Amino acid sequence: MDKKLLTSVIFNNLRILHQVTPGDGYIFNYLWHYAREKDDFFDIYHLAFWWGAHHQPKNVMEIGARTGLSLAQLLSAYMDVSDVRVVLFDFWNDGISTPTLIKKHLNHLGIHTKVIEFYQGDSRHTVPEFMAKNGTRFDWILVDGDHSPEGAMNDLENAVKLVSEGGVIVFDDIVEFDGVKLMPTWNAFKQKYKERFEWNEDLHGKGVGWAVCRS
Repeated sequence: MDKKLLTSVIFNNLRILHQVTPGDGYIFNYLWHYAREKDDFFDIYHLAFWWGAHHQPKNVMEIGARTGLSLAQLLSAYMDVSDVRVVLFDFWNDGISTPTLIKKHLNHLGIHTKVIEFYQGDSRHTVPEFMAKNGTRFDWILVDGDHSPEGAMNDLENAVKLVSEGGVIVFDDIVEFDGVKLMPTWNAFKQKYKERFEWNEDLHGKGVGWAVCRS
């Protein structure tokens, strides 16, 4: 991956979307990480755009969608999203993020939003309820919701049941920061499923790990 090029792309999108939601400080958080890591900087947004450009996943799931910035990076790499299914799970209770805001962000980038399904509530319940009614397997699953070790592992375990062959599970925020300590969770997950997935991670930011399903 050309990290420098990807950084240019993601910050361009962040600047555009910051005009829509100026009260959200995510761009400043990423600028802080970039100042620390320089051209080595890499995070979920980099991976999302790169994966969208190279793999064009047709079934997309995010557990922890917040304002849709990760999804915006992923779908920005598509020529056409009309045949993509997007399923999002979140509480949307932080005072900023809502499904309406996600649609607003994507529409501002010219991305079709009728393909998105929203499931609001605790992923410990909403994801199993979804699985009970749907047989879809997903080519891209982002786990970025509950940041407690127990909650994150629960989301990862559900992702294992939903990922397609050749699909990817992405786990964000594995670098210890602001009291979040998810590297032990990621390592335990790797150990349990070490033969089933191909494992990757990059720690030059908030830390992102991704596991590509072999079977």
